[in-house]
Amino acid sequence: MPERVIIYASLGLRSGTSDLLWAFRKKNTLEEFPVYLDDHPFQVHDRIREEMKHGMRTADLVLVPHYVALQMNSEGLFTPHDAKDIGAYPQKFYDKKLNWFAAGVTFMTMAHNPKRLAAKDLPESLDEIASPRWKGRLGMQSLTSSKFGNIGAHYMNFLRRNVSGKKWTGFLESLAGQNKPSTFDCIDHLLQGLIDGNHDLSLTVYSLAYFRERTVGSPVKSFETAGIPRMLTFTTAGLLRTAKDNKSARKFLDFLLSEDGQRLIGKITGISPSMPGQKAGYQFEVEYSSKNVFHPDAEDLASLPETLETFTKLGLP
Repeated sequence: MPERVIIYASLGLRSGTSDLLWAFRKKNTLEEFPVYLDDHPFQVHDRIREEMKHGMRTADLVLVPHYVALQMNSEGLFTPHDAKDIGAYPQKFYDKKLNWFAAGVTFMTMAHNPKRLAAKDLPESLDEIASPRWKGRLGMQSLTSSKFGNIGAHYMNFLRRNVSGKKWTGFLESLAGQNKPSTFDCIDHLLQGLIDGNHDLSLTVYSLAYFRERTVGSPVKSFETAGIPRMLTFTTAGLLRTAKDNKSARKFLDFLLSEDGQRLIGKITGISPSMPGQKAGYQFEVEYSSKNVFHPDAEDLASLPETLETFTKLGLP
């Protein structure tokens, strides 16, 4: 008899996920309808660790930001899966040991409120953001103290690779000093502050939150320049080690990575399918290919502890 599939996912994937679950159920009529739970990334990770620790039934499969999946994989929480359509994907879109898979592409960016800040007045470099002009006009996700996730810290660490050490230090010192930004645990709250006019420029915006606002007409607009690039990343799927014998969970993961599953992934606001040839069902604003670098990569992971220590020493929240 088929087993029930339990999926834990990041909160931002809620919109459109029900269509994915129903399509799986329709294609596999003998399967139980999947159980779906979502929360912030840290809470998903913590819940799984606690449930495993106490021998409780936990998720069979997760859909989480890539940095969380990499951490979970390093803790040995995943089990390999020989995905049915893996040949359709670039090698960088899945783990060499088949422990995780890129279910979709997302990105980090900066965004402005066009009602308060015109495109012609946007900064073109981190140097410009460090100038006194931006005093009292910046917002970002908390870099070291957020209780929900720290993809904002990963983005700031990624930006470090695009400038000299001197410029990077000057930028951080400005955020710790005269240009101290308003900070938020949650990127949704960061964007709400931007919409409400509490600040003019959000420094750490995630596409899942950004497009929820864009698609309902909120006054937010992403941007990038050569000096302030977007960071491409993944929403990543992994099969938990406790589900290694759950054939239904493996079947769901195969469906997620199939053409049908990827087509439905493309309808979830803020994410684009990772399967080459599949497109998002809306204007994703970013063109990418398998040639792009996706983050965090090994260099990012190696440098993040030092970056977090720098944030702490400067008193950045």
